[in-house]
Amino acid sequence: MQKTSKLFISAFASCVGLGVIPPAKADGFADKARSDGLSLAIIVDKPYYFYDDAGKVTGSSVETLAKALKGMGVKKLNPTVTEWSSIVPGVKSGRFDVGAGMNITPERCKEVAFTAPVDVAIAALVVKKGNPDRIKDWESFKDDKLKAATYAGGAEYNFMLKAGVPADHIVALPDQNSMVQAVLNGQVQAFNETADAAEHIAEQVPGLEVLKDFHPPKWSYVFGGFPFAKQNAAFVSELNVQIKKMVNSGEAQKIQEKFGSKTAAETQELLKSAPEDACAVKPE
Repeated sequence: MQKTSKLFISAFASCVGLGVIPPAKADGFADKARSDGLSLAIIVDKPYYFYDDAGKVTGSSVETLAKALKGMGVKKLNPTVTEWSSIVPGVKSGRFDVGAGMNITPERCKEVAFTAPVDVAIAALVVKKGNPDRIKDWESFKDDKLKAATYAGGAEYNFMLKAGVPADHIVALPDQNSMVQAVLNGQVQAFNETADAAEHIAEQVPGLEVLKDFHPPKWSYVFGGFPFAKQNAAFVSELNVQIKKMVNSGEAQKIQEKFGSKTAAETQELLKSAPEDACAVKPE
C-alpha cells in the first residue's frame, strides 16, 4: 500500500483526464469487450483497488475480474476512479461497462445485473487508537454523542438503521479519504469498512485502529459481485462460468489471500454454496 497521502490523494489526481469508453450496443457488447476491453469504475480502496508503485491499478478485485474476463477472451480493463455513489448509476446508464465489486443488495439488484458472487463482505468499524469513545458495536451509535460514517450508497448505512441507529447519527461520505479525515478531526467517532480494507487502513494511518471484538450480525454478511447494465445479462452469464470455476477451484480465495485477506478462508464454503444469481436470495 502506498503512503497515506498517495493512497488517499495522489491516486485521485493521477486519474484526472482518464477517458470513459462510450456504452456499446447490447448485441455487440461481447465483441466490443474482446476488442477494446471494458471500462471499469472503481474507488481507491486497498486491498481491492489501489495503485502500485508503478502507478498501475491492482488489487484483489481487479485481479479476480481480470482473470475471469481473460477466460472468455477479454484482455483489457480501463479503470476510472469515481465516487462510490456514482458507480451503480454510471453502470446503469452505460457510462461504465462494469463497476467495482460491491455488496449484492436488493436495492442494487433493481438497478443492475450482478455477476455470481466472488466474495463475502464482513463489516468492520475503524475508530481512533485506543477507542476513546468506548464504542462496542453498531448499537453504540444510538448514543446522541456518537456518529459513524459510511460510504454514500454503501450497504452499511442500512445495516446501521436495521441495528436501530437513528439516521441523523449516520454520516454518508463520498470516499475513504473523507471517512478517515472525519474520524481524525472528530466529525464522527468511527466509520464502516469491510474487515479486510479496515485492516489495511489501520496499518497505514497513525491514530486509527480496527474496533476490537466487534462481531457484526450474520445477517450483515453479504455476497459481493461485479455490477453490469441489465441489457448485458447475456455477457454476465458467460462471465459467471469463469467466476464459478475460480471460486470452486479455490483460485479466487488465493487471489484474495495474496492481497492480505484474513476473511477469505472463513467465508470460502459459504461462497462455494452461493447461488449464481445472488439477487434471487431473499435477505433475512
